[in-house]
Amino acid sequence: MFEMKWWLITGLGGILFFMAINRSVRQPLKWIWYGLLYTAVGGIVLFIINLFGQYIHFHIPINPVTALIAGVLGIPGLLYLVVVKLVLMGG
Repeated sequence: MFEMKWWLITGLGGILFFMAINRSVRQPLKWIWYGLLYTAVGGIVLFIINLFGQYIHFHIPINPVTALIAGVLGIPGLLYLVVVKLVLMGG
């Protein structure tokens, strides 16, 4: 519980700091919205990959980091996740 409060305070402090430097409220909130949208799209893409990957016993974990990588980087991000899964995790 304490760790969650710490991350929440740090995140809100970072957002407020970015708003102060940027002198805008709309721009940082727009970037946060796009980040959440790309993360959701990346999660959906990973779900579809895992759905088809179950036939060849291939699974990429779906968590906020992998979904963000897949959503923001697109195809190169997916290739990166596949390479990390095959090389570092051992397939």
